[in-house]
Amino acid sequence: MTMKRGFSLLGAGLLAVVGLVAAPETSTAATVTKTTSVVWGQNGDVPVAADFTGDGKADIAVFRPSNGTWYVRGGSTVRWGEPGDKPVAADFTGDGKADIAVFRPSNGTWYVRGGSTVRWGSAGDVPVAANYLGDSRAEVAVFRPSNGTWYIQGAAALRWGNPGDTPVQQNYLGTSAAEIAVFRPSNGTWYVRGGSTFVYGQNADVPVAARYTGTSVSSAAVWRPSSGVWWIRGGSTVTWGVRGDTPMAGNFLGTSVADQVVFRPSNGTWYLRWQETTTPPPPSPTPTPTSTPTSSPKCDPSYPTVCIAPPPPDLDCADIPYRNFTVRAPDPHRFDNDGNGIGCESR
Repeated sequence: MTMKRGFSLLGAGLLAVVGLVAAPETSTAATVTKTTSVVWGQNGDVPVAADFTGDGKADIAVFRPSNGTWYVRGGSTVRWGEPGDKPVAADFTGDGKADIAVFRPSNGTWYVRGGSTVRWGSAGDVPVAANYLGDSRAEVAVFRPSNGTWYIQGAAALRWGNPGDTPVQQNYLGTSAAEIAVFRPSNGTWYVRGGSTFVYGQNADVPVAARYTGTSVSSAAVWRPSSGVWWIRGGSTVTWGVRGDTPMAGNFLGTSVADQVVFRPSNGTWYLRWQETTTPPPPSPTPTPTSTPTSSPKCDPSYPTVCIAPPPPDLDCADIPYRNFTVRAPDPHRFDNDGNGIGCESR
């Protein structure tokens, strides 16, 4: 038998197989900021975004005082009003859609398209239609700056505010109705009836309260024309817009929160900024090595009591751990040199 130096066999013929098993992976949701712009309107137009189609999203729209016409993007073009009218878009009929309407200061009359004509108010009043009674429809209402009084159809007149205040009716308390509230530019203070009084803003800021947190409660917010910055109480600070723009907060994209939007009269363009929460696809599985059971070795029948692989390579007694085992012909490794049927005999 030829001696083969440097070769060692322990468990000859055994092959370990390594497999790949996917480790569990998770995907994390991310918030992505998106922007776009839409040309819709011209200098002199009044932006009146509202949900005119009932799809839960604010539609881009303008009222053109020069010809009394409403231009609703994705909707119709309607002549409803005349020069000097103040456009008011609100759901007066309770059908889930904003109705086209105007308040005419010259005669204190409201003209609601598809609804009624109501004399409610006088010259100098600010139209503040909203759902004050919790009846799922907007009430005709005005705020009179000269005496700080709110006149809501179907409710008692209420004094809440001073000359120079800006009405900011919204649902601040999470009820089923809008709360009467004013923003006072002279001291940057918000006065919410039935709620709190707090300072948030400064002189020349434009109030833009809306549902920025994804709940039914509106948050106080201001847009600062000098810097184009949106200051959202309890939220983030966002720079969006330039001096001369008109801010229009609302849910334009159908997300869960209000978007930052401005209308630029100088070029008739709407600039929209919104955020979307996206969940990226899960990453490819990461291979993790793991040992599988070893395969059954191939054993030469010449050595029935032990498992020794047939050649190649040719082995000798020094290469295996077995001694005094049974050997049968043809004994390819020649472990039984004396032919007595016993391999690698110990002396």
